[in-house]
Amino acid sequence: MSNPPPRKSLRERKKQAQRSRIIEEALTLIGQSGIADMTIDAICERAGISRKTFYNYYGTRHDLLFDICVSRTLELVRGSVDEALERFDHLDERISHVLGMQKQQLCQASDLEHELARYSIASIGNSLASGATLLSVMNENFLRLYSASTGDLKDSLSAEFCAEMTVGMIDTVILNHLHNPDYDAGQRYDELIDFLCRGLVRERARLRVSGAAQG
Repeated sequence: MSNPPPRKSLRERKKQAQRSRIIEEALTLIGQSGIADMTIDAICERAGISRKTFYNYYGTRHDLLFDICVSRTLELVRGSVDEALERFDHLDERISHVLGMQKQQLCQASDLEHELARYSIASIGNSLASGATLLSVMNENFLRLYSASTGDLKDSLSAEFCAEMTVGMIDTVILNHLHNPDYDAGQRYDELIDFLCRGLVRERARLRVSGAAQG
């Protein structure tokens, strides 16, 4: 029987509550008027804190926004991969589940989520450190997905390669969706799911799953 995690001290709980309040007020401001008008002063006023207190948690406005983007990316990708590994046995089912959840999240995203997605994409392009962190979050979780399904991968492919290529293609779909109002992200995700399942998964694994579904 595993031991329960150590209980946080009162000071740690207060710090976590304050950080959560800062993030909550930042998200409210973004939802009301967008990222451009989300200032440190406005956050401090809404949260009832001083700039000095803000700087105890975040060195810059970018640090706060980047923390929000990473946390949301991690929550979505890790959660969908965890669920896929728990619910499904075969790689094509797992790919379909994870990308299907991302498709749903992207196509039904609010203006707030679109703002954060744009900031995430901009961070990848504008800062090597920020971009590397966001890509690492995606890569690590897709690597978990493929590493748990190596028996279903085609012989010439490594889990590392599959994770990197999948993340690159997903980022392209998201980028096009954000910059082209006529772009059909839902269709592109469906095509991507089909492409990955046919391109990465052994044929016998696909036939096995298809036969089980028909049975």
